Amino acid sequence: MVCKYSDWSRGEDEALLNKLGGLEVVRGILRGTIEVITKVICFIVRTLTVLVDETKTVDELVKACKFDWVNDNITSANFPNPADGTTGNQELALFHFGKTMSFDAVISEMNKDGYEPATIWDLLGLAQKEPNLQRQFPIVALKSVWQGPSLSRGVPYLYSRADDRFLDLHYLGGDWCDCYRFLARRKCQK
Repeated sequence: MVCKYSDWSRGEDEALLNKLGGLEVVRGILRGTIEVITKVICFIVRTLTVLVDETKTVDELVKACKFDWVNDNITSANFPNPADGTTGNQELALFHFGKTMSFDAVISEMNKDGYEPATIWDLLGLAQKEPNLQRQFPIVALKSVWQGPSLSRGVPYLYSRADDRFLDLHYLGGDWCDCYRFLARRKCQK
């Protein structure tokens, strides 16, 4: 956004001066006697309010999403409902890092912003509300992990190919390339 000087108010001048530390600090910055180092990084690319229904089974939710293909291991047996499952609107965020990252690094960045990895119920709620979003990029829910018979672990993710919508499991090991978006939920304040 470009502000024309005529759009700028005296109150905004004062607010900016106060935010930077006052008039003397700003003068020091302009004279070069005070160095400003600012590193603000926000990896959240979008926030959404989504109805998440943990009282419905994964099988019911998958059917309601009308995917073109679903991994055979994404079932209610492999992803049982939480004992304390609830229904309600949940604040979800999509994180994008623009670089290859490890599982631990992704979780760490989410935590810094007050979020935690999303569950399969969050992911399916998003798929119902925004069915075309997965056509733009793959979306991963890292909290719901399925342990396969070969001891491999997988997490559910949404993606698209040739305009078809898929729900699959991604091997949980190694690094995540920069194409993925990671769904997260706001941490509960206790």
